[in-house]
Amino acid sequence: MASKNHRIEFTFCLLIGFGLLFSMVSCQSTSSVSDDQIIATAYDETLELSEVESILGPNMSKQDSFLFIKEYVDHWIQKQVILNKAKENDLNTLDEIEKKVKNYRQDLVAFEYSKKMVAEKLDTNLTLGETKAYYSSHPENFELKQNIVQFVFIKMPNALENKYHFWNKFGNASNDALTKMAIVALKNGGSAFLEKDKWVAFDDVLKAVPIITYNQESFINNTRIFKINDDAFTWYIRILDFKLRESISPFEFVEENITQILLNKRKVTLMKKIEEQLVNQAIKENKVKINLPHND
Repeated sequence: MASKNHRIEFTFCLLIGFGLLFSMVSCQSTSSVSDDQIIATAYDETLELSEVESILGPNMSKQDSFLFIKEYVDHWIQKQVILNKAKENDLNTLDEIEKKVKNYRQDLVAFEYSKKMVAEKLDTNLTLGETKAYYSSHPENFELKQNIVQFVFIKMPNALENKYHFWNKFGNASNDALTKMAIVALKNGGSAFLEKDKWVAFDDVLKAVPIITYNQESFINNTRIFKINDDAFTWYIRILDFKLRESISPFEFVEENITQILLNKRKVTLMKKIEEQLVNQAIKENKVKINLPHND
């Protein structure tokens, strides 16, 4: 009977908590919570409003907020019930968990301190020579998984009277001429991409330009200058260069990745050096003693 009363009391408290929380979410209160509301209790544990409120999405509807809160509380209750049963029935396992938690916390604190020291002392300057040397020494790491191109395009509004004049010049246009065309397009609601030296994944090109192709490799190999029309715009496109998947990526396309690889290597080396220095200093100051048994 006591168990039944406990469940009734718990359910009543939970419903009240839901009502308070949902009311506050519906009003979209942005004030800080000074007197936090308890929206659920289980055994000796409590779940407070701020914990759930902090993870609600800013654009959630009232219905979505309520459903999210209900799911969160259901999961929280389930966890607390299982934890309580574990305390009642398996103290040895709990002792093991406490040891693991302690070790994990120690590892985490040590790692965070090492990371802080590395961030303060890491030299993040890399020369072009260093990145190119790594690229040359590890070509197998830079095999392309996708087709990439260097290209330009201008999206011209069809309403322009002289759009055909622009198309006739587009194929052999100089950089200055392309820039002037792009300005005309932009002023009339169009767009342009003129970064000739930038390598772009062809999949990304397909997102910006309405090219229809069922074989990327064949299309790229056989197409250089072309245009595409729809009701409002005409795209002028010129493919300047390309690399197909499974070939070696151009250095420029992977330069940022190489920079991150080399910096990560520096971080690992520096972290080991800092840890060794700290240990040696502690031994020197007699803060650490090692008494290994003899290996007879």
